[in-house]
Amino acid sequence: MPGPRKGKSSTPTKAVAKNKGQRYNYSELAKVKLSEDEKVHFYGVIIDATFPYKVADGANSKYIVSLKVIDPSLHSKGGKPSDNDYATVVLYALKFEDLPIVGRVGDIIRVHRATLRMHQGRRQFNATIGAFASWATFNAEDNAFNPSACSGNHASFEKHERDLLSALRKWVGGHFSSHDVVTSDLYTSLSSAKKQSKDFDVVAKILSVHDLD
Repeated sequence: MPGPRKGKSSTPTKAVAKNKGQRYNYSELAKVKLSEDEKVHFYGVIIDATFPYKVADGANSKYIVSLKVIDPSLHSKGGKPSDNDYATVVLYALKFEDLPIVGRVGDIIRVHRATLRMHQGRRQFNATIGAFASWATFNAEDNAFNPSACSGNHASFEKHERDLLSALRKWVGGHFSSHDVVTSDLYTSLSSAKKQSKDFDVVAKILSVHDLD
């Protein structure tokens, strides 16, 4: 199975003469209107993600990644960390390698050309990678503006994104140092693990590690 791709260099492309030279205007997660007809672009902090998996779609098949993302506008928008509000992001692609493999909670994802709908009372952003949409992920713990991974051969990065990405990294550092990302009500005890039919979270103490030949 393909492993995570190495980061590609970010090559800024010439911006279209729109909104003072900016090609992409990024929206905060909580401020995207459901009546929005145009595709939206956003940054989000990843708090959970699935591995790319294949699903049947009639005579064809496609791959999907589902993520949970937050930002300052959405998470704890009621003023309490216990609110734990988040949005889901569902990325579709025809190829496994066109989807992100998320290895760490807290990394930042940027999505271009997504649509918004409500699903089970929660905001869900959908994007079809390759045909229209694209994604790029960034390490939240460094100051680089090159993505750690991206869809396509390269990722654009505009000047105005530097301040946006830097501010989000600062927020991640402060928020994660004082709040639990996964709350205790989402944990499953080891004794109950075999009864679970879906993915679940476990917190346990490692007593020993063995290498398998």
